[in-house]
Amino acid sequence: MPFKSTAARHRRVLSNASIAGVVGFVSLLFSFRLAVEASELSLDSVLDKTGKRVEQLLERFSEVTCTEVVSQRKLGPNGKVASQTKVTFDTLIILQLTDDDISIEESRLEQGKPVKGKNTEKSLLVTNGFSVFLMVFHPYFRSSFEYELGDMNDFGGQRMQIIHFQQVRGKRSPSALQLRGRDYPLEWQGEAWVDPRTGYVARMTATLKTSLEDVGLKSLSSEVVYQPVTFVGEGETQWLPSVAMIEAVSLRQHWKNTHQFSNYRLFSVTTSTKTEDPQ
Repeated sequence: MPFKSTAARHRRVLSNASIAGVVGFVSLLFSFRLAVEASELSLDSVLDKTGKRVEQLLERFSEVTCTEVVSQRKLGPNGKVASQTKVTFDTLIILQLTDDDISIEESRLEQGKPVKGKNTEKSLLVTNGFSVFLMVFHPYFRSSFEYELGDMNDFGGQRMQIIHFQQVRGKRSPSALQLRGRDYPLEWQGEAWVDPRTGYVARMTATLKTSLEDVGLKSLSSEVVYQPVTFVGEGETQWLPSVAMIEAVSLRQHWKNTHQFSNYRLFSVTTSTKTEDPQ
């Protein structure tokens, strides 16, 4: 009888151990599922915050003007500068919204005369619009890109969340290459450094996802760095472009353009009307 009692006790122990193992296995699966869902919610949260910040920024852009210094360098086959020029502008971003489209234009008023270097020739590469490369995160283009959370990283003394993005083939693009009177939509892939608490973007880097070598563009890459700006009389700080660096390689040319933005100020127009009785 003692033997039977011992065997029964062992069977109960094994049974309890098996149940515990199953429970543990289920718990692991459940924990993993929660982790995945939390990651997805975190990505959506960051994208929602960033999208709202971009919308607010674009609304303010039409009220803001700045000084923009554009430096252009054309490189020779040996990588040395063959020609270069530098021009300073007063720049104003003009935003136009319709029911089914967003149009952004840069209005530039040149200051003084261009600073030209040796062997300077007329520029063949105009790189406009990179100051608002943030359009990648605008809700209007959210369905045009796939996003993925990367690592946390330090930038400018702050902890930033890296978000990888790549454009979905065939979806609308926020930018295009203008060549011989025709627009060729550009498909981008890259990453952004985002403050996960506020949604502000501190840095973006990108390259072409799809080659345009058939129309003469072998490669195109960009890097845009943003800086915090607080306007006089305004309590909220906005992260606005500080520098944009663009490098383009065509079949015969190699360009490096740098746009530096500074002296941000609110744009205002003052008008006066004087009415007199007719003589």
